[in-house]
Amino acid sequence: MLNMDVKDLKILAELDKNARESNNQIGKKVGLSKEVVKYRIDNLIKQGIIIRFHTVIDYFKLGIVKYKLYLRLNADKEKIEEIANYFFKHKNTEWVATCTGRWDLIIGFLVHNVNEFDDEVMTLMNKYSRFIQEKAVTATLYLAHHEREFLKKNKEISKAVYHTSKDKQEKIDKIDDEILKIIANNARIPLVDIAEKLRKTPRIIQYHLRELEKKGIILAYKVHLNPQKMNRIFCKAIISLANVDNEKLNNFIDYASSLKGAVWPQKVLGSWDFELDFELENYNQLQLYISNLKEKFPEIIKSHEFCIVSKEYKLDLFPGASH
Repeated sequence: MLNMDVKDLKILAELDKNARESNNQIGKKVGLSKEVVKYRIDNLIKQGIIIRFHTVIDYFKLGIVKYKLYLRLNADKEKIEEIANYFFKHKNTEWVATCTGRWDLIIGFLVHNVNEFDDEVMTLMNKYSRFIQEKAVTATLYLAHHEREFLKKNKEISKAVYHTSKDKQEKIDKIDDEILKIIANNARIPLVDIAEKLRKTPRIIQYHLRELEKKGIILAYKVHLNPQKMNRIFCKAIISLANVDNEKLNNFIDYASSLKGAVWPQKVLGSWDFELDFELENYNQLQLYISNLKEKFPEIIKSHEFCIVSKEYKLDLFPGASH
């Protein structure tokens, strides 16, 4: 790890629990002054360990659905970079990443319906079809955001927030929408700055934030880390299931989600059934976890594959998020 000590890890653990905590609040928990906490956070950003702070938003409650497009490409590095940047600039993409393994590029879309997503895929195929060897599509049904266990003391319990396509729909107004766009990629932005941008009082902004939290539209405030700077790999296990009833599925999800290093377990509909995103120490650890899953659930795991993320281009957890 780059120039990090125990205090830095404690600060990161606090930011992973609640990135909107003030420097003063974090300082009291880790035994440092607010000035030192600010200095250390700024230094972690400067080193590239902290990419930014993001807000976990339950977009399902707002009538937004998530699709992922997986692409295997017949293209050189420059062309793959061009396609990745095309999606980076796209207004409806949530996540864009290049990978090693079966898939070269993964793109997450936040749209209002399947037709909107189909339009995006058709546009892509018209533009880049000669470079696309294979594609696969999934729709996200369940997505959890886990706290990173490797930042915690051994006895601390890791908490998770999750959202599903079955979540009850909620209505928001224009101020709510603008707040979500501002805070999605800047979870630590002060109330006064949001108020200034929207020409409202801090008190009004605070009221709207509390209501969004109360309705479960804002689920958490998290830190977005660069795994490579933490001497970790960001990898994804992709699993097809068979002979699954609700009890077996829930047991499988609970066990898979409890694995150390698991950060984003996802139930999906499409080319496979389950995805498990890890931040792990090495490739061998990934192989060990997959072997353990196959041994523990041989009757329901039909097939599996994996990919390792080489580069993340984008992570916007709300459409139209500010940068």
